[in-house]
Amino acid sequence: MDIKNGLFIIGVIPTILFAVLTFIFWWKIRKLKDLRTLRLGRLSFFALLFLWITINGIIGSGLVLTELHQNVLLLLLIAEAVVMFLIIPMIIGIIVPISIVVLTIKMWRRESKSIGNLLLPIVVLTFLVVDWIHLSMGRLPDSWIWLKILGMVYPILSIYLAWQFGIFFLSSWVYGRRVRKQRANYYVVLGAGLIQGEHVGKLLGNRILAAVKAVRDNETILVFSGGQGPDEKVSEARAMQRYAVEVLGFPIERTMLEDQSRTTYENLVFSSQLIREKFLFFTSDYHVFRAALFAAMLKLEAQGGKGGKTAMYYRVPAFIREFIAVLNYEKKKHMMRVGIIVAIFLSIAIVSQIGYFWNQR
Repeated sequence: MDIKNGLFIIGVIPTILFAVLTFIFWWKIRKLKDLRTLRLGRLSFFALLFLWITINGIIGSGLVLTELHQNVLLLLLIAEAVVMFLIIPMIIGIIVPISIVVLTIKMWRRESKSIGNLLLPIVVLTFLVVDWIHLSMGRLPDSWIWLKILGMVYPILSIYLAWQFGIFFLSSWVYGRRVRKQRANYYVVLGAGLIQGEHVGKLLGNRILAAVKAVRDNETILVFSGGQGPDEKVSEARAMQRYAVEVLGFPIERTMLEDQSRTTYENLVFSSQLIREKFLFFTSDYHVFRAALFAAMLKLEAQGGKGGKTAMYYRVPAFIREFIAVLNYEKKKHMMRVGIIVAIFLSIAIVSQIGYFWNQR
């Protein structure tokens, strides 16, 4: 057996292994009984990871048998290294923070000028300040070894936060594509604030439009869910019904109103009590998966439909707020994990500082 064949066999064996793992995780995704879970994102991550490794293995094993394998493999390795260690860190560390600030400024100008809309720039600024402090710790003398060790908590927690966000993003993305073909007898449109207290705005109008476009027969009933706020002249449900009938031409006899709800929780619960069977709900694209998680927590037989389109300047900050809200659902679990990480490094820091003072005697 020559060297090429030996290298080919060495490359094929792990490639087959990772191909099997890719299939296993893909199969687990297909067999999930309920897609309204963050487990969907975790399974998708490992399926994509093992698929990427498998593809690299196939390319590498094939190129081993060619005369140009060394040059091609080198170029592939350089390209992947550039993507992983240069382009992706630049996107995460520079482009994303700048984009968040720019998009938030646009949202501040075009939407409500509330403190809540400034939350993300404040978070980004906080991260930049903490980054600077963390980098400055590297110049501290050895007498501050305890602080250097505690400083290692920041990158670890950053990785933990990035992992949680990645899982939420993947879950949301995969969920949106897996439920597109689902059907039900009732489509529930979740309400949102009205313009001048009585008119449907663009964000809410796109939710209604998504539900109307999803109707494929002459039997589906649209349920408009939304109560009347203190600054609104009519209920959100009534305004949505009027918009669907007068603007989009949907038959009024195939509509129902749920006009008591004030929150997403009440939207889902009150609509479920009104319908008493499976339904699809329609909301803005950035909000679909969190609402689906909410429905799963409430044990409702409800799935998300295609999300209404949202302007990019609004969608990105809003999606990050959705992520923060999902973290808050399991805050005890996350606080416990963070506490364990901090406790471990605090213990190491104390022992290391005591050891430093002992050696200085």
